[in-house]
Amino acid sequence: MYKFISPTGEIIKTKTVKDFAKMTGMRENMARILACGVRARLQGYCSTHPRAKKYRERFTTVLVNMRTGEKSIIGPSLKKFAKDHGLSYQCLVDLVNHRLPIYRYWVIEHTLKVANPNTAISFN
Repeated sequence: MYKFISPTGEIIKTKTVKDFAKMTGMRENMARILACGVRARLQGYCSTHPRAKKYRERFTTVLVNMRTGEKSIIGPSLKKFAKDHGLSYQCLVDLVNHRLPIYRYWVIEHTLKVANPNTAISFN
């Protein structure tokens, strides 16, 4: 059983790498490289191999907008996420790398879980 993460964050399970290659239109040898972790990401898909752990964690990081309540995964491109949401790429990098606690009401979901609800600041 092989597992891959799609650009939208869904987990795709297939019996063989060949099935995954047919499903996505990727060449079989490239799908195999993704499956064994030589490449952490390819054509927007992310590997679930242990070698790709660092990229997979970034790929599946969930950001929450405290004002609107919107939740969104970063996905394959931090730059694309910034552009789609009208945010500064560099400030978003600082947020994801924990150099900023909050940026334009966006926080990392893990930060919200750790924060004590009694001391949390409400922006509404």
